[in-house]
Amino acid sequence: MSLDENSQIFVTESYELLDDMEAALLDLERSPNDADLINRVFRAAHTIKGSSGLFGFDHIVEFTHVVENLLDDVRNCLVPVSGDLISLFMRVKDHMVQLIQGIVDDSAVNQTENDALLELLSAFKVGGITTAVEEDTESDKDTVKSTGWHISIRLGEDTFREGFNPQVMFRQIAALGEIKKCRLVTEVIPSVNEIDAESCYLGWEINLDSSKDKNSISEVFEFFDDAKIIILAPKSHINDYKDLIDKLPDDDLVIGQILVEIGALTENELKLALNQQKEEGGLTGDILIEQGAIQPEVVESVVNKQKKIRNDKQREMSFVRVDSEKLDKLVTLVGELVISGAKVSQLAEQRDDDDLIESMEEMMVTLEEMRESALGLRMVPIANTLNRFNRIIRDISKDLNKKIRLEITGGETELDKTVIERIGDPLTHLIRNSIDHGVELPAERVLAGKAEEGVIHLKAFHETGTIVIEVCDNGKGLDAKKLFSLAKERGLVKDGDDLEDKEIYNLIFEPGFSTAKTISNISGRGVGMDVVRRNIESLRGSVEIDSVKGQGTTISIRLPLTLAIIDGFHVQVANESFIIPLDMMDECVTLSEEQINEVKTHNYINLREEVLPLIRMDDYLGIQVKQNAASRINVVVVKFAGMKLGLLVDGLHGEAQAVIKPLGRVFQGVRGFAGFTILGSGQLALIMDIPDLVKSAIQREQLQQHKQYRTHEDNTKSLH
Repeated sequence: MSLDENSQIFVTESYELLDDMEAALLDLERSPNDADLINRVFRAAHTIKGSSGLFGFDHIVEFTHVVENLLDDVRNCLVPVSGDLISLFMRVKDHMVQLIQGIVDDSAVNQTENDALLELLSAFKVGGITTAVEEDTESDKDTVKSTGWHISIRLGEDTFREGFNPQVMFRQIAALGEIKKCRLVTEVIPSVNEIDAESCYLGWEINLDSSKDKNSISEVFEFFDDAKIIILAPKSHINDYKDLIDKLPDDDLVIGQILVEIGALTENELKLALNQQKEEGGLTGDILIEQGAIQPEVVESVVNKQKKIRNDKQREMSFVRVDSEKLDKLVTLVGELVISGAKVSQLAEQRDDDDLIESMEEMMVTLEEMRESALGLRMVPIANTLNRFNRIIRDISKDLNKKIRLEITGGETELDKTVIERIGDPLTHLIRNSIDHGVELPAERVLAGKAEEGVIHLKAFHETGTIVIEVCDNGKGLDAKKLFSLAKERGLVKDGDDLEDKEIYNLIFEPGFSTAKTISNISGRGVGMDVVRRNIESLRGSVEIDSVKGQGTTISIRLPLTLAIIDGFHVQVANESFIIPLDMMDECVTLSEEQINEVKTHNYINLREEVLPLIRMDDYLGIQVKQNAASRINVVVVKFAGMKLGLLVDGLHGEAQAVIKPLGRVFQGVRGFAGFTILGSGQLALIMDIPDLVKSAIQREQLQQHKQYRTHEDNTKSLH
């Protein structure tokens, strides 16, 4: 189904509201009496219902109306928050996602699930009374066709301090007649940090069916000195309702919903109007006037109220929605402009034209700002990705009868949207393994002297040009001896292999390795963790494990901030050019005569009383240096994950902006490179993947040492 622009906005905003609903439900499970969380869930359903009505999605309106009714009872403390209720609303949220997706896919509603949920919602519902509608025999156009008294109550902040009890007030109101409808107003309740436990922030909108007069009703409130009470008689004057509309809280409600909320319009009248709107088109307010359901003056008052609310919100909004494909195209074009700018800049220097060089420098400054702005548009907070794991942890921990809480730190950390889109699945695998293998059952935790509830902590932070995401749990940790034994059984290691604990832990990422004794729908087949490493490495990242037996495990993922354009440093090895990411450079060093002699004997130097390991880039890359080439005296010091390493290169050519282009299939599997770029001269330069280069060099050195050890051992045996 092809959706117009407004319908696409409705779908996008509905998904955002449903994500917020899920987050609020998860928090509500831990804080069942938090009125603000209940209100967040209600607002999500309420807004989707109103928007669905505007677009004529009646099946969504009908379903969310039943959901809203139950949530209204929860808000009014008629239905207690429980685990079963939260689980029901989780199913409701999932079903609403399917209803919205059905609009996009033009697919049929899962009627079985729809009916089952409606039945469950009705089972929880209490006191669901529909306001009775009487035929209006009067023709006075200056009155509103509502039956019953409408009472608007806003208690003062000192109500509790003065000893007044709202329960007594409600008993007195109920004694005057029948309360047909009551809505608790919570918009003025401040956040938990700002709330004063002795202050009152409550308000209600009440429809009362009573034969009493206004004086009798107002006597209930005569001792509430600081309260704001508005009492409207049945079929009150239009101006009275207009005044009440002006005093409504600034909820972004559609016209029909505002009229229903204040009692000026019934649900049936609104439904008839929406049906006519769907068939004939037009504005809801105009149709209501045509039907005679409500007076034009009241509609105009509501429209003015809505305009004020929307104007206020528009002033608050400082962003626009942009198609991600358009954004990607912009970044690609900026990248090509960077390459072209480098070429023109080089040509300007060759012509030795001062005016041209000055103009080029000004242009390159502007181009740099454009590049930063374009890349900044792709950077999004990682919070949304991390927050969705709340639901996963809740559902899986319940299946396993475990108690686990998720904590998130650094959700505001920004990362390239392409990286964020591709990191979700690897993180899901890691978290599922932490739940299944890491955190113990409550009884086991108590025996180990721990709290019943385990904790999985997701952390995100920046570190030397990368973003680090850590998945930490306070579970039982890893047993290095047991892992080594399992690895030996699977032929991953040999008896004589001497591995450190950290190296043993990282064997978990080998294909086919699993510690699960039984296969379940969560883990145990030995697939997943090797895929995790492969997916992370495809993003030019790395992953490693650290653990303390009995205390917990930490899995660290390091990823580049962006996959598009980087600031780099141009170096030369023999006649070949390479780019080192500038964020991972620490310094450049020109070796002294003493250090040059030192390099000839071993692969490290003494740099300011610290040992700096070296990689001879020509040897590592297998490049033959001509005999007449200049002696190598340059060392580029790079840093990664707290380690420093020196790269021996032949030439230093300064900073360069590099547009990262992927390597072709022929070069897939080549270690130490993240892609290539085109320099201003038109020459190709490989971009070094420093994390992988460091890892590869360490493995190469270990292999060399192992060969030397074996050779020495064989020579010793031959002598004997």
